[in-house]
Amino acid sequence: MSINFDTSLPRTYSDSWREAYGQGTDTPRLSSYQAPDDEPVVFVYDSISLGGGQNVDTAEYPYGFWSNTRLGEKPHTIRIKGHLIGENYIGERNKLVSALQVPTDDDTPGFIDLPLWGRFKVVVETWDVDEDKKDNGSSDLSIEFKRAGCSDTTRFDIAAQSLTKLNVEAAVENIKTAASASFEKALEAGSDASTLAAGFGSITNKLAAVIGRVQGAVSFMNDMTNKVNSVTSLIAQGVRLPITLTQAAISAVFGIVDGVLEIRNAADETASYFQGIGDNFKSTEGALSSSSDSEQFVNRNEKNVVMNFLTASNYELEEEAITEQQWNTKTAVENFYKTVAFGASAQLLVKLNADNHTYENMQGLWALFEKLEKSIDKEDSDVYAAVEDTRIACAEVLLSQEYDTELTRHIRKEMPLLALALQLGCDAERIRNLNSIADSFLIKGDVIYV
Repeated sequence: MSINFDTSLPRTYSDSWREAYGQGTDTPRLSSYQAPDDEPVVFVYDSISLGGGQNVDTAEYPYGFWSNTRLGEKPHTIRIKGHLIGENYIGERNKLVSALQVPTDDDTPGFIDLPLWGRFKVVVETWDVDEDKKDNGSSDLSIEFKRAGCSDTTRFDIAAQSLTKLNVEAAVENIKTAASASFEKALEAGSDASTLAAGFGSITNKLAAVIGRVQGAVSFMNDMTNKVNSVTSLIAQGVRLPITLTQAAISAVFGIVDGVLEIRNAADETASYFQGIGDNFKSTEGALSSSSDSEQFVNRNEKNVVMNFLTASNYELEEEAITEQQWNTKTAVENFYKTVAFGASAQLLVKLNADNHTYENMQGLWALFEKLEKSIDKEDSDVYAAVEDTRIACAEVLLSQEYDTELTRHIRKEMPLLALALQLGCDAERIRNLNSIADSFLIKGDVIYV
């Protein structure tokens, strides 16, 4: 649904001015103003001025050149001059003044009814009543209206109805595009080649550290490492094109995200395969144990990686910026990495297994996610929109998931793990994941469980 705001003139009573005035009838048509939820107050109008036009953005250049761009239609202004006359005009004058004092806006407009123009929805701007003692029995009126527009309430309702909710993947794609375009735009004012190289070198060091926290098959690790090395290779070759560097860096960041998720998928497939094998297979028990171990390091992979990207809110390029070009390049690199890290964090947050994270865990991660969002310079409108869409899409996914609430119990006397799990009504493995447990499995003190 789109906003179709009609600025055409109201339907007239007749194309004939005589018929519009109602001449020759018992009840000739008069002008009137009607306040919201009130009765019309009649007056005689002497003249009307209806003004409009278009808003024009004019850019001026040296030597007399200029260019004009239409930005939209100007609000219609209606100026009315009229009068009240008669032996008892004072009562009508006071009724009209009271009507004009009623607050009006786009949601609750007034109505001006003019025989030759029709009925307008209007918002009162100014009014004047002029009287001259020489002209006993009459008042002159000057009233100015703005034609009622499309109210904020209506616009927001229509926008809410027509909003196409982006899923996280689509929103993150927008972040990739916006981050790269914003980086290029930021460097249009000037860039420093050495700072640019140092900046992307710093990003590759950050990404290499992230990969160092990942456990997985050699093939997955090689794929992630190769994408990071491609950025390093471009820097070594002397490539300083912003678009080339940003695309390579984005590929490296999301290559890590994809790699971690692929490791998880491979582990799930392995576990599913072994769980489907019959009891006669001798290695089933060992395989299941192995799949359980792999599941633990897979969960650690995702948490380690998302934590590394979430801490990008504190990312600062350790390069001294002296010139304006150096400072411009430094801030652009920092904002680029924060923006891309925000997208990577969103993609991972919604993939975290709710069974392995409590409500408190996710609250902490979401707080870091919001901190990272606040650290991003969103002056570029495309970056602002992409970040906003991603946060909303991510929140919708997380709110749809159910997380356990952490509870704490103080154990005064040492208890074996299995007995404690039975007493608390909690799975023993969950207790192991949430607490540091000695090899003896004898537990004492504060125990976290769900």
